[in-house]
Amino acid sequence: MRVNRSKRFNQELLVITKFIAINNPKNARSFYEGVKTFIETLIDNPRKGRPTENGNRELIHKGYTIPYLVDGEDIVIFGIFNQNEWNLERNKWILIVQKLLIF
Repeated sequence: MRVNRSKRFNQELLVITKFIAINNPKNARSFYEGVKTFIETLIDNPRKGRPTENGNRELIHKGYTIPYLVDGEDIVIFGIFNQNEWNLERNKWILIVQKLLIF
């Protein structure tokens, strides 16, 4: 199994980390490394996140939702959202990502 982080995930993680760093650079580094380590645990247990109604899964880490898809040997990380923001964009975002995964 391997974890593939989408461009959107990487961008969102960077934005969140920079926001945290405004007030506390040490916490920002810790958060960033913690998220990276947390998603790598999916290699050993790809179904550890809670299932969603559309067949994807999602992890929760420190108040952030990390949606992902298990696709054979690949784990595709879609993004990272504050849980409050995630509810507003959830269905729209997942539909867009699923369309992008169909070649």
